[in-house]
Amino acid sequence: MATLHNAGPTARDEDRTIPWHRARPEEARARRRLRRRMVAGLLVVSAVPFLLMGAGAWLVFRDLAIREALTLHRTMARAHGAAIDAYLAEQLRTVELIARTHTLRELSDPATLREIFAEVTAVHGNSFVDLGVIDAEGRHLAYVGPYDLMDRNYRDADWFKEVLAHGASISDVFLGFRQSPHSVVAVRRDLATGPWILRATLDNRSLYQLVRSLAVGTFGDVFVVNRDGVYQTPPRSGEVLGQSGVVEATPRGEIRDERVETASGAVRQVSTWLDGDRWMLVVRQPEREILTPVTRAVGDGALITLFAVLVVFVATISVTSRLIAQIERGDRQRDLMYYDLLKSARLASLGEMATGLAHEINNPLAIMSAEHTNLTDRLAELRIDGDGRAALDRSLQRCSHQLERCGDITGKMLQFGRRTETRPSATEVEPVLREAVELLSRRAATANVALSLDVESELPPAWLDADELEQVLLNLLGNSLDATPPGGSIRVVATREGERLLLRVADNGCGIAPEDLDRIFEPFFTTKPPGMGTGLGLAVVHGIVRGWGGTIDVESVPGEGTTLSIHVPLAAEVIAG
Repeated sequence: MATLHNAGPTARDEDRTIPWHRARPEEARARRRLRRRMVAGLLVVSAVPFLLMGAGAWLVFRDLAIREALTLHRTMARAHGAAIDAYLAEQLRTVELIARTHTLRELSDPATLREIFAEVTAVHGNSFVDLGVIDAEGRHLAYVGPYDLMDRNYRDADWFKEVLAHGASISDVFLGFRQSPHSVVAVRRDLATGPWILRATLDNRSLYQLVRSLAVGTFGDVFVVNRDGVYQTPPRSGEVLGQSGVVEATPRGEIRDERVETASGAVRQVSTWLDGDRWMLVVRQPEREILTPVTRAVGDGALITLFAVLVVFVATISVTSRLIAQIERGDRQRDLMYYDLLKSARLASLGEMATGLAHEINNPLAIMSAEHTNLTDRLAELRIDGDGRAALDRSLQRCSHQLERCGDITGKMLQFGRRTETRPSATEVEPVLREAVELLSRRAATANVALSLDVESELPPAWLDADELEQVLLNLLGNSLDATPPGGSIRVVATREGERLLLRVADNGCGIAPEDLDRIFEPFFTTKPPGMGTGLGLAVVHGIVRGWGGTIDVESVPGEGTTLSIHVPLAAEVIAG
């Protein structure tokens, strides 16, 4: 007969071996099943929310990244398409101007045509390869250029037929007699004796450079095709006059974006028509490149989730081990008790203890789940895509860059650039000027360029934005430093001129060519070597100054230097007005 222990079971009781206890292996199997179920249940309860939140974050941020990329691509395609149209229109207007301002007799004279071609080349650089006058039968009346084409007849050429029918033409790229990809600009003039044609060959390298200046990520591609999908500019992989596979699906006058499957994977494609719906500008970027930041962020989140699951797994194993140990001790205690009453009491006590432990486990699990949700949301807000602080810093920098182009480019991306509304106010300009000059003084010293500042005493406040003034001055000084050779000088002057503030930046650098003076404020126009300038600095300066209600003028002599003068209203005049 068993003995009741008022103080509960002792270690001696628990250590006792009861032969008939070993005869029930089904209880050991039941405990193992219970242990597996408890571990599996706790892991499922803790891991499923992690997985659901990770999948949801992936879907949400995947769509967001694609939408932002397509918005940036559409903006760039629209602006770049306008620039390409303007370039082609400028070439056509040049040929039309020559044809309108000269007679057929003048242009048929080789010497005169050579002089005209020299003048055009001086103005437009290397945009034109040659120039020819052709009669209604397709024969050359005069020709100037690097090829021997006087004996060629063009009456069967597509561009010749088109210009006869429509009066003007910019042809598709073709090989022609010279067996080299080129395109033709031609206009028709009519005389009583019949029509004649002035034809010029375009140097497509200028068009190629203009198209390639639209950078789309590391693996993106930008190219131009005709209505038949034939490359008019070289793509990343392929060659001019090759078949692109792009179908004529974009409605005329619209910008279309779509997902396209290629041999190398899915790409996001934005397309828009150019040159009166004759050519199509296509912007492509691999979807995997667009999703790289999201993939990295989700990968980092997966690592954190895995770590959390491992912590939960270890905690679950530990807790269930203790629970199972408690159950086993209860079983041993039960086997030591011969009376059903004491066994029932001990089992009831064990049930209460198990319930309390379950509640105690749920509390930290709920806190861990809430903290994980908070951490995931915060990491997603900060665009974290790396492990550790270094990755956090890179994500914060990327986020800051896009907010900047788009605040974009935020943005960069997009910022591809929101723009902050200009809010001019009464501003003391001298501190801003001194700070900007101080920022660039070390660079000037390194380049052996003398940088000086001359501010009129008691200069009244001007009506402008201080941050934008610093941006303007840094842009202008940066351009001057790039243009000024070692030993040169740059002078910044601020003075009152009537009812306005005059800010002048003068250097004795290389100067600006006369034919470029009218274009320096155009977006994307730059005389710097490829990769050294975006052509946006002076365009941004021009927009900022106009936002203040001011004006900006430029004077330059090649080889002697450049002076940029900004006139801004004084604050007193604006407030009084």
